[in-house]
This record gives sequence, C-alpha cells and structure tokens, in this order.
Amino acid sequence: MQVRNDLIMSELVPFSLKEGETFFATIKEKLSNDEAIVTVKGQDVLVRFQGEIPKEDKVVVRIIGIKDHVLQVQAVPKTAETNDAAAVLFPAGELEKAEQILLAQGIRLSKEEKSILRRFFEKAKGTLNEKLETVQALANKKLEVTESHLWAIHEALHGESFGEVLTQLADHLALLPRLQSSMENSLQASVGNGLQTSAENNLQILEENSRDFGGNGTKVFRSQAETDLMEEQRAPQKDHISASVETAEGQQTEWPYWNEEWMQAFPAPAKNMIVKTITEKLSQAALDFKKLQIEMNKKLENAAFLLNNGQTSARQQAKQFVEAVIHTLDRAILQGEFMLFTDMKTEKQMLQASAKLAEAKQLLTEGKQSDALKVVNEVKNLLGGLRFQPADVKVKHFVSAFHLNEDEPEAVPQQLLPQLARTLKFPLGEEISARNTFEQFRQLGFYHEKDVFHALLSKQPVSEPQNIKALLLKLSKGEPSMIVQQAEHALANMTGQQLLSKFDASNHMQTMFYQVPVLLHDQIETVHIYLNSRNDGGKLDWQNCSLYFLLDTEKYGKIGILLQALERDLTVTIKTDSAKLTEALKALTETTKENLEEIGYNVKGITFAKMNNKEEQKTVAETMKTNERNSGKGYDWKV
Repeated sequence: MQVRNDLIMSELVPFSLKEGETFFATIKEKLSNDEAIVTVKGQDVLVRFQGEIPKEDKVVVRIIGIKDHVLQVQAVPKTAETNDAAAVLFPAGELEKAEQILLAQGIRLSKEEKSILRRFFEKAKGTLNEKLETVQALANKKLEVTESHLWAIHEALHGESFGEVLTQLADHLALLPRLQSSMENSLQASVGNGLQTSAENNLQILEENSRDFGGNGTKVFRSQAETDLMEEQRAPQKDHISASVETAEGQQTEWPYWNEEWMQAFPAPAKNMIVKTITEKLSQAALDFKKLQIEMNKKLENAAFLLNNGQTSARQQAKQFVEAVIHTLDRAILQGEFMLFTDMKTEKQMLQASAKLAEAKQLLTEGKQSDALKVVNEVKNLLGGLRFQPADVKVKHFVSAFHLNEDEPEAVPQQLLPQLARTLKFPLGEEISARNTFEQFRQLGFYHEKDVFHALLSKQPVSEPQNIKALLLKLSKGEPSMIVQQAEHALANMTGQQLLSKFDASNHMQTMFYQVPVLLHDQIETVHIYLNSRNDGGKLDWQNCSLYFLLDTEKYGKIGILLQALERDLTVTIKTDSAKLTEALKALTETTKENLEEIGYNVKGITFAKMNNKEEQKTVAETMKTNERNSGKGYDWKV
C-alpha cells in the first residue's frame, strides 16, 4: 500500500515496445493539449498524442515513434479489430490474482461479484498494483465485494488526499454567486457611517490571529467575520441583564466572563440565554465528575479490600474491579461531557490513573498481589484528589460554537466553510489533548453513523449530528454540478477511511488508517495516520501498538513520525531530510519524553533518521498488514 503515487515516469518503462503496436490505455492525467500520463500494461507513461487528447478516459492508442524520450502515440477509433487490445491492460491473470487474494481471506466470489471486480479493474484509475492493493485491503477487512466498497477504499488509498479534496470544494463553494451576493448584502446592511473603520481594524486583528483557508475560501470566512463584527457594533454598548444565573442546584452563580471583551461580541438579547445554558452545563458537569469519583473510589476500595486479605482466590475478583475502573476512566475521558470543559492537568492525571491501573492489572496477572495493592492505593489517592476545574479557553470555545439561530439554519454551503474553520483550527491557547483530538475526529464526521445511531436510541428528541460528513451528505443531494461531484468525492474518501479502520474483534491485530486535514501556513494539508495494534478484548492495546504519522510539507518536504510500543516500552523515530527541522525538533525531545512518560509510557529513545521514499512505502505497507507473530513473551510485528 502506498501513501501516494507521486512518482510520474518521464522515461520509457521497461516493457516490450514496437512501433505500430496498438494498446488499450487509461488516461490518468492530462498535462497539456497533447501530452498526458497514461497507464499502459499497469505502468504510468508520459505520452504525446498526435493531435488533441481524446475526451474519453479509456482509449486505444497506436505507437508511432519516440521523440525527445517521449512516446508518440495516435488515438485509434474503437473497432472490432481493436477491441481485443483491452485484454492487454487487464489480462485474465491479474483478475485471477485478485480472486486469489480474496480467497486467501475466505472470500469466495459469486458470478455477480466477479463482474463487479472486473468492472473495477477496467474503470478505476491507477496501476494494476494499486488496484490489487485495494483488493488486498478489502480482503484484510473481510468486507463484502461491492462497487461502493471497492471505489471508496481505492479513493482513500490512491486518490487525491482528503485535504486536497476539501480545498477544492472550499474554493468552489466560495465562488457560488448566491453565497457571495448574500454575504455582500449582509455586509452592506450592517456597515454604518461611524462603524466601518472600527470593524476593519478589528478584522485586521482577527486575520492576524487566526488561520483560515488560502485562496477563495478565505473570502467566505472574512465575510462571515465582517457580519459578526457588524452585529457586535449594532448591539447596545451597555445592557442591564443580570449576570446572576440560577444553576441546576437552585443556587445563584455569578457568570465570571460577563464583562470580558469576547463576550461582548454576542447580541445583548442572546447573552442571558448563553449564560444560563453554559452555567447549567458547568454545574451538571461538576455533579457528573463527582459521581464518577464516587463510583471509581467504591470499586477501588473493593479491590483493595480483596487484595488485603492476601487470598489467591480473591485475585481474579480484584482484577475485575480494576478492569472496571479502567473501562470507566477511558469512557469518561472520551465520552464524558465534563471533559469538554476540564483543564489539561486533570485530563493528564486521569490518563496517568488509567495507565497505573493497567500496570496493576498486569501485576495481578503475574500473581504479585502486594505490588498491585500498592498501585491501587496510589490511584485511589490520585483520583480522590482531583477537582473539577473548567479551563477558560475551553469555556470560551464552547460558547463560540453555540448555535443562536437553530430554528433558522443557514443554507448548507454557508454552514460548511465556518464548520471547517472551527474543526481544523484549535482556539488560541488551547492545548492539544486526547479529548479535543477525539472531538476533532467526531466533528469531521468519522463517527457520524455511530452518533446518528445513538441519537435514535436516546429518549431525547433526535437532532442530526453537526459535522463535516453530515454537511457533505446534504451537499451531495443537490442538482448535478461540480459542487455535488466534489462532495461525493470527499464522501468516498471518508467512507474509504472508515472501511479501512473497521474494527474486527475476531482478529488478534487491528489496523486503522486515517487522512486528517490540518491547517498549515493557511493551507489545508493532510496527515496520513497508520495504526497497527494488538486487539485487547475488543479494544486497541495502547501498550502494544505502532503509530505512524506522515505529512508532506512544501517547506520541509515529507516528515514521518513513527511510535512503536511493546509492553509500554516506547521508541520514537522522526524521519526528515531537513537539517533545520531536525535541529528544531531535537530541542523538544526532552519535553516530548516527559509528556509521553506522564501518560504511562517508558520512553526508550527518540531518534532521527533520513526520509527514504522507497522505505516509506514499505513501512506503510507493513504497518497496514495484519499478520501477527507471537513470540511467546509478547507480540512482535515488523513496521
């Protein structure tokens, strides 16, 4: 499996070639009116057409010579004589290879599925190796052989990166006439004689302190910001709404952010609703946090009581209590609403507690009850000392995302770009944590189906999850257009990622693959993430896993970060060809080591290495394999 097939061959590929020979070819990329990259016999070749390039993707070409190391070809009309050339590009042997790949995973093809596979090989872009890699990935996940599965996985593995697709969509959305006119009318209606200069000054500050998309997409964010600032200027400078709000416990609580500058951006009539809602949420979050502490303390006391008896028979029962607390902690970190407000210190302490309890669980497995008891008591004291401390930056982030006009939602194109800006850019001053990273994945829509399912099961009124995938689904249902086509393109990419990350509880190993868009120098870039982990009771085993991040940057080239953990012993390898970046990152190694050890890893070393494209392709391919070799002492796999 390759991250991207960026290498385009500019010289002739080593296959038999005769002047006058006819081939069936796929046009992969048009470079000019007469030059293109075409796939012939499974390999990409630069060719120059005699005349204009045909409009069809699939063409029959005749080789007429070589000039300046470029293959000269002529398009040939399809006739009965040339139809046999199609078999040259997709010989039966290659389809047999695909069938053998599926058969090795216990997947036997029906007649219809064989037809689906043949159509995929005939129509999908890319080399034969890329298509076989797509089939291999589908087989590894034991997915049904359908057109949608094959195309989605192929798009995620070998199509344009998710960041590129979103950038193209953002640029096209920003050019929609109705959106631009709507924004301009809103802006003109908002600007008053004495307010325009102040708003422009504020806009300049906003643009200097925020990162938005480059290109046309920036215009939409600027227009939205202008509209918001005009609303702020139109609002009364003083209001008489009481800052005292009744909480869920019936107490009167002063809202600490009432007079702060960022709070003044909201229209006066909306402030009271915001204050009441957020204050009640914080009050409920504090109650939920306290209940969690009581629940975990009770289970840990039971575990300590059983271990104090010193009886071997009590060990297994104590282990069950420890496992229950680990499950409760992990669920709270990723799902507890109070974690949306708590500070980074509290989150780290909860991660430490989970790591220590994992150590206690291992000690119990080894029969070391006294050592396990010591760890259990340490965790009990750690959790007991925690206090719910809402972080200012997280409260402000929550308020900024508060929907004031839920009864009159904007059109989908107007929702998508601001949603992308909120999702891809963390608020200034907010630390990157486990929870806000998980929330970013949720806002992108990687958990859309799961969130919809939970919403249907809940007894509360069903509300559609607000995320990027939900908005893309709405966009894709419009009238046929370039916008709809790009939305479908983005959806296929996301669906492919989700399929490749499908969890298989029956397999001892779990692989996952994601393309995560990030804002870098005002552009959307893509971080490719490859995860290979042992399957531990239906969950990823963080103590035994490998995690690889790959980012292609304009300034530093490709950057790879590989983390390999075996029984919590962690090694980190940073790959880059940039000497400047290497020196800058070396200064951060000690801090990085401390942060990793805080959450339970034993860092054995952080090393630097050169980036090698061929080795990277091999690294990625090995990372995505699910073959496990049990060494007897632990789990060993090649990365």
